[in-house]
Amino acid sequence: MLSISAPAKINLYLHVGPVRSYGRHPLDSLVVFADARAADRLTYEAMDEPLSLTLSGPLADHPFMSAGEDNLVMRAVRALEARTGQSFPGRITLEKTLPIAAGIGGGSSDAAAALHLLNTALGLGLTEVELCDLAVPLGGDVPACVAGRPVLMRGDGDRLEPATPAPPAFPAVIVTPNRPCPTGPVFKAFDQMNGGEGFNETAPPEMSLVERYAEQLTAAFRNDLDKAAISQVPEISELLSRLNHFRGVLLARLSGSGASCFALFSRESDAVTASDQIRLKYPDYWVRVTRLGNAGFDLQPGSE
Repeated sequence: MLSISAPAKINLYLHVGPVRSYGRHPLDSLVVFADARAADRLTYEAMDEPLSLTLSGPLADHPFMSAGEDNLVMRAVRALEARTGQSFPGRITLEKTLPIAAGIGGGSSDAAAALHLLNTALGLGLTEVELCDLAVPLGGDVPACVAGRPVLMRGDGDRLEPATPAPPAFPAVIVTPNRPCPTGPVFKAFDQMNGGEGFNETAPPEMSLVERYAEQLTAAFRNDLDKAAISQVPEISELLSRLNHFRGVLLARLSGSGASCFALFSRESDAVTASDQIRLKYPDYWVRVTRLGNAGFDLQPGSE
């Protein structure tokens, strides 16, 4: 057995251009990843039967979840089988912890982790570049999740560049309101608001200290989907306001198309205090303290 973490993806900023003729939007985003405190986990067991997916964890029974061929994990498996010309036996168990339709790439990270997991477990020998190429048709976030480290995500999400210099590792809180926020309606609202005017790709911040880096993120970068997401989930506005008023907060912002929001801190103790207060105020919200930076994928031998 072999297991791997599938961490939450956070967009420190997300600039979005006007919709293209084929329905996609050009992106310019700095993507980082949570540590194992905010992650799903996949386990592969070698078995003499066709590969299947089993769901476990607190969100296994979510109405948006399926263990069928439409799950991004299974779509990743089929892409890998088509690439190698092999049919893989065994079973993948997905322990689902990350919220769904929440802007933190839970399904995309699961798909990326599945590619890494099978590539290692079955000794397929594919490079990261090859895995990223396989990931492109699976969705805009999946190639960045395959990289699993701070990257600039551009084009349709298919063009990745190293984040140079790499952002500092931030203590953070991630909070998701208890309402799904599917990507499609958010982008539709963005288009109806004539979003994307003046879109340009930009260089990321250059500061090395967390406080100065966060100042630059606040002053010169944004999430262009925040108004569209708030139109779908109004709770986002109140949540961002509350996050911005905690002691030690450096920046609070929407991630992806929402509804998850994150707050950056200079000290983890302040992040822990904020998370405790958020849980008291919103007991049905999903809340995690984490550190944002590299995913690392955390491949480990599984337990029998």
